[in-house]
Amino acid sequence: MSDTCFACDNPAATREHVPPACLFPESKDTQGGQDLRRNLITVPACVDHNLAKSCDDTYFLWVLSTNLSANSVARQQVATKLKRTNERRPALGKAILRATKDVTVIDSASGIEHDAVEVPLDGGRLQRVLDLIGLGLYRHHFGKRWVGGFRVHPDFIGSADSSPMLNLDTDPLILFHAAEKLFATEVKYGENPDVFWYQVHEPRGKNLCLMRLVFYDGCTATAFFSDGPG
Repeated sequence: MSDTCFACDNPAATREHVPPACLFPESKDTQGGQDLRRNLITVPACVDHNLAKSCDDTYFLWVLSTNLSANSVARQQVATKLKRTNERRPALGKAILRATKDVTVIDSASGIEHDAVEVPLDGGRLQRVLDLIGLGLYRHHFGKRWVGGFRVHPDFIGSADSSPMLNLDTDPLILFHAAEKLFATEVKYGENPDVFWYQVHEPRGKNLCLMRLVFYDGCTATAFFSDGPG
């Protein structure tokens, strides 16, 4: 019997990288020629949940690599891969960067001010990518598809108001610190931690679990799985 897709009941026709392969730079795009594509996670997928979402994956790379919390690997992605992408498809970059404005961001934890650029966020698109990553990791980690309720919360996204002096949203900060304590003793999974690693916590048995997803060291998200089958 053929395998089914990690995100739906359709037959699997290919393998999907979780998270998307575009997040992992090729050796030519790393400082010192590092190999950051070792043993990437893949799961069975239908066409709609693989090839049809390539534009969403590229958008996700833009959001992560330009985030203030991202590491030097992400900044190198901006200078190499995203630069080439923008040269080939300038309309994509223009669409992402339209209506930007200069702002000063205050880190709620340290009080440090940063000069930054506020970019309008396509929250629906970002959420679609994160949800598929959560489902893919569950399929990879537990060997079965999740069919219950779940939500992936992007802790690295702050809420902005109309003021030129912005405070990073405090609710994600509280969630982030709670996750820090919750996952402190859990195993870290991922062969390329400078790009991505994850942890799993199962506080109440097989029908509930939480995952912590970490992209480029500083961009974290928390996945909540609940109300699953017995």
